[in-house]
Amino acid sequence: MKVGMATHVGKVRTVNEDSIGRQGSLLVLADGMGGHQAGEVASALVVERVLALESGAPNFKAVLTSVLSEANQALLAYAAEHQECMGMGTTVVVAKVEADRVCVAHIGDSRAYLWHEEQLTQLTIDHSLVAELVKSGGITEEEAKNHPQRNVLTRALGAAEPIEPEYREVPVIAGDRLLLCSDGLTVMLSDVEIAALLGAEPSPQVAADRLIAAANDRGGMDNISAIVVFI
Repeated sequence: MKVGMATHVGKVRTVNEDSIGRQGSLLVLADGMGGHQAGEVASALVVERVLALESGAPNFKAVLTSVLSEANQALLAYAAEHQECMGMGTTVVVAKVEADRVCVAHIGDSRAYLWHEEQLTQLTIDHSLVAELVKSGGITEEEAKNHPQRNVLTRALGAAEPIEPEYREVPVIAGDRLLLCSDGLTVMLSDVEIAALLGAEPSPQVAADRLIAAANDRGGMDNISAIVVFI
């Protein structure tokens, strides 16, 4: 497995509130939110907690869920002690790459994709208001892209209620490519464009860098992060 990682503030924001990290075969990306750089604090705290977990534990799903719950409580405690950080939160998407499968968990609208035999499949479902509206038939996929409430999340770390990460395991083979990304990438580029860049590049770092560059070329309206894995 080969890994490339990149993050960029974009062309509009002044602070990068995304955080990314890797520990062996464990990968994590978080997209923070909140005023006074609180989103930066939230995403960094969650990435640090996830990378410290025992990824080789027999029940990875249970261990990860427990760690994310502890991270959520840590966010709430930090915000209680730092009034300027009240209301901060973050999305998170985590992947553990094994020999024949990828384990993926997420909360929020940061995504995981699998590129397999030149086809791109979104492995995660956005925890957002527009995703719920699309699912119910209230709006179309095209309408969701420009919906005025497209940034409203239905799940995120930093909330008082118990967290509910979604978890799945997907089979993989040599030659597959995995992408974790923040919505700063997916609001700028279509899945077709992401697939073309992901499939064409010779190395995961080049792919990550060019995905970021392409999103910035489109306007870079948000922080942009990408983790690319060649399996």
